[in-house]
Amino acid sequence: MSKKFLTLSFVFGVLLVAVAGAKEKPLKVFIFGGQSNMVGFGASVEELPPALRGAQQNVVVFDGAKWAPLVAGKTTGGQPGPEVSCAQKLSAELKEPIGIIKLAVSGSSLAGDWAIAKPRSLYGQLVTTVKAARQGREIEIVGMFWLQGERDARNGAMANAYAENFKNFIRKAREDFTSPKMFFVAGRVNPPKNPYAFVDTIRKAQEECKEENYAFVDCDSLAKRSDMVHYTTMGLVDLGHKFADQVLTLMGKTPGRSSRDNCGNPQGIMSAAAISRQPC
Repeated sequence: MSKKFLTLSFVFGVLLVAVAGAKEKPLKVFIFGGQSNMVGFGASVEELPPALRGAQQNVVVFDGAKWAPLVAGKTTGGQPGPEVSCAQKLSAELKEPIGIIKLAVSGSSLAGDWAIAKPRSLYGQLVTTVKAARQGREIEIVGMFWLQGERDARNGAMANAYAENFKNFIRKAREDFTSPKMFFVAGRVNPPKNPYAFVDTIRKAQEECKEENYAFVDCDSLAKRSDMVHYTTMGLVDLGHKFADQVLTLMGKTPGRSSRDNCGNPQGIMSAAAISRQPC
């Protein structure tokens, strides 16, 4: 047997061992939770910018049983929420595939429906879903987006307990998702005071939360539907970009601007220098 052949065999063997021992990089996963605006209530795929209507090849979503490419309108509630634009921007900015897990239910309260002490609550369902998601592949829970508070704003006792419930919710989620430094971004709610009489109490709790790696985004400028509670499809697109920008900032990154043309149509993710103005 020649010396050259032995050398090549040795190199080939080393490469095989290296490939076999190579560990797949954990998938960065972001969780989306909340009530009707997180569901995407009233939004439609047809009203989305064309780039957001199809399957996103760099974003996968866990449907409770398997990971699959994110398709607008195919997550919780069957309507496109802020996760569509948020996930697209995050994958582009991070320059790698990401995963999302979404659980949102219209009219759900933090005090009751999402209570961390109730095993069968929505929170309990979310924990079960995250555990199932880990069975399919190795994942890392990087951040959570929260869009909720309107239901608690209708009840004085729920509203007064919101700050404490919110703090405990964040801490428990980080513990149960084995992600002690998990970034947490909330959308500050802004429904009308009639019938959401205690909305200011909820907003204050979301503004003044002192948990590490926490931030809130201002939703006051987002376009709403005639009920003044739910955001329009484009309002949710803008909210998704706000969510992405805020978590990227918490991660120590400088997010690119999400530009629009003169007609108000999103043009995608661009650096400030690359944004151009074009006629309608």
